Amino acid sequence: MRIVSTAVYPIKIPKKAPFQVTYATRTACLAILVRLVTDDGHEGWGEAVPVAEVTGENRAEVFRKLTSWLPANLTGRDPFDQEDLRLLLERELKPLPSARCAVDSALWDLRGRALGLSVRELLGAARSYHQASASIGIKSTPETVAEAAGLLRRGFTDIKVKIGLDPAADIQRIKALRQELGCGWRLYLDANQGYTPEEAIRLTQALADADVSVEFLEQPVAAANLEGLAEVTRHSPILIAADEAVKDPADLLEIVRRQAAHMVNIKLMKCGGPTQAAFLVRMAEAAGMKAMIGCMIESRVGITAGLSVALGLANVDYIDLDGYFDLADDIVTPSTGAQLEAGRQYLAPGAGLGLKVDEEKLKQYLDSELGASA
Repeated sequence: MRIVSTAVYPIKIPKKAPFQVTYATRTACLAILVRLVTDDGHEGWGEAVPVAEVTGENRAEVFRKLTSWLPANLTGRDPFDQEDLRLLLERELKPLPSARCAVDSALWDLRGRALGLSVRELLGAARSYHQASASIGIKSTPETVAEAAGLLRRGFTDIKVKIGLDPAADIQRIKALRQELGCGWRLYLDANQGYTPEEAIRLTQALADADVSVEFLEQPVAAANLEGLAEVTRHSPILIAADEAVKDPADLLEIVRRQAAHMVNIKLMKCGGPTQAAFLVRMAEAAGMKAMIGCMIESRVGITAGLSVALGLANVDYIDLDGYFDLADDIVTPSTGAQLEAGRQYLAPGAGLGLKVDEEKLKQYLDSELGASA
């Protein structure tokens, strides 16, 4: 089996409503899809979502690089040359983790389709579903409570709330959630690097003193401030998760060395795809740390790759794979790929990633502006 053609598609899918975190407000999924085709007719799909604040990439640069690099380097290659291809991606696309993610995901998709096995099965088939989580952006207290109540009515048991702009207001908002909606559900918090170490410690202690149940607090301080993150971890009565601070195995090794977090959020877009994500999950397991598989604002192509890792490997305690939940449309055929039902995420049956891209929707949401600029 050999790769005979490659294609790159920049897409832009609007969100139903803006989504605010500490560093930006997002209004659309801005992704780049990769399609690889083999001489026996198999297709492999992958997705890149470059976000400067998280992956350190420029979207136009990722698009240009993939457009030129793929045909020059993958045409004629056997997708089963896994180690050689891994090293090639690490060597030549090192500064572009989401680009590596797109290619690596498409290669896993091809291998699974050729073998008649899902990527979940190839990675270990640890479970058949996971409790889904849904995220609420930075909003007023009444808006946050109302949105969380709606999510609980829809069957979600795990809700992530974005915080990080105002510690005092955040504490009141979190307290109000528990006062209004009780404790029969799991609450995640994500500050997206918004606090100083002192602010983060005060927030965690205030919530503990008020007996507010919180599953974990994610990336409370700047990603580069590992000393500060370790300080928060030492003093916090709530589990601390590293997110933006961990992009690759070297980063996780440093987190472990410093005992700077209790758990890690592994995003395929940050680390370079399923291969590296699986490695990081197992590294975390060896270090006695819990792992979560997270996402950016992605289409269901990228989410399916992330969910395949989460369901394939045992040491994945949480998922945050809601990046497509509130997109205005979907480019993946509804009955394929990642599925959501009654607060659970699972995969439709099928080899590889098990998804089918709707060609008409793909044309509809092509980002012609990015394509022209390249």
